[in-house]
Amino acid sequence: MTSGGLLRQTVVVCSIAAVAATVIASVLGHPAAGLAMAAGLLLGSLNGYLIQGLLNRGAPFAASSLVRILFFSSLVLMGAFILRSNAWALALGIGLAQLVMVGVGITRGFRP
Repeated sequence: MTSGGLLRQTVVVCSIAAVAATVIASVLGHPAAGLAMAAGLLLGSLNGYLIQGLLNRGAPFAASSLVRILFFSSLVLMGAFILRSNAWALALGIGLAQLVMVGVGITRGFRP
């Protein structure tokens, strides 16, 4: 099992979820919130690539975790300034992307 397959599958699942979030939120009358959640899902799905890139460069795991937390926190803060009342959807999308990555990892771990 390679991490490349896991990361690729995470991006695919998050992309599908982003489209679904946009469509569902638009139907419910909240297109801005759907777009913010979609953006969070797509940005959050790149976390695995950040982990891999930092560790391949020899960065200690604790340091790379701090860098990633600061990066995603700054994205949410910038989103709060830009999106105003829909910033929660961006943060929620990033968090959901992390759950997708865990779910993909678990399902791939159970494969023979």
